[in-house]
Amino acid sequence: MKNTMRAMMIAGIFLALAFMLSVPNICADSETNATVTKEMAVQAINESERIISEMKGGNFSTAHAEDNLLEARRVLKQAEYADILRNESLSYDEKKEAMDALSLIDWRNLSYADVLQYTDSVKNIEEKALLISDMIFVAESKAQALSPETLKILDDAKTAFSEERYNDAEKILDDFEKAAEKEKAENSSMSAMAKGAQRFLRKYWIHTIVVLAVLAVLGCFILKKIRKKRLAEKIRKMKAEEQALNGLMKKTQTERFKKNEISGLVYGIRMKRYQKRLQEIKEELPVLESGLTGFKSKQGLNKQKRKNGH
Repeated sequence: MKNTMRAMMIAGIFLALAFMLSVPNICADSETNATVTKEMAVQAINESERIISEMKGGNFSTAHAEDNLLEARRVLKQAEYADILRNESLSYDEKKEAMDALSLIDWRNLSYADVLQYTDSVKNIEEKALLISDMIFVAESKAQALSPETLKILDDAKTAFSEERYNDAEKILDDFEKAAEKEKAENSSMSAMAKGAQRFLRKYWIHTIVVLAVLAVLGCFILKKIRKKRLAEKIRKMKAEEQALNGLMKKTQTERFKKNEISGLVYGIRMKRYQKRLQEIKEELPVLESGLTGFKSKQGLNKQKRKNGH
């Protein structure tokens, strides 16, 4: 009997705790729904209309954004009907249209806050479209002297972008970046030297026994050269990216202040992203350049030692 009572008490405590934890969430949802007025919902819809208009002006596809706008308008109308049904001062005849419109809907928890989930989706679509558009612009600046196979990857990304498959486009652009870097590395003189060495070793593998000692001495020197070249290449790419970002910032400023083609919101989003990346480059680039300078200083010191030795 005592065990049964103890089990019931423990179960009661857990139920009480679960209820106490759920109350704040319920209250928070109720407070959010209550603070979103019809005027705020209408304003959000108007903002979505403006965003879609600007996207069309920028030749962006807007099918998904327009679908969300239609849903926002539909939910707004349903919320208006729900307000009518909640108004106890209205007669049955005055509520008849609203009752018919919401006959298949659980309207009791319906509010103007439900409109915002669709208008927020429109904002998210715009931000994603701008991000992918800028990524394509940067990718095109790196597309010179690449093979048709690698350029095909970039074309696939553009197709995904035009079809509003933004997540796919972002992944394909990442694949393009990797393919472009790999192709450039393979076309470098160091890559050609490595391939020639491989062919030589396969053909004259017996002779390698004789030259192993020489290769051991030269190995350290070659390794340092490779590291230096990779570091210099990384610095070059980072400077190219910095130049591209500055170009994007100037282009965005022209579109905003001279041509008035984009809104202040779009301008702010772009500039914030560009400035953040530029700041990262400014912090990382001096470190890389310092490392490259260290390589050169060591080489100069070694040369001087050899000269003094002679």
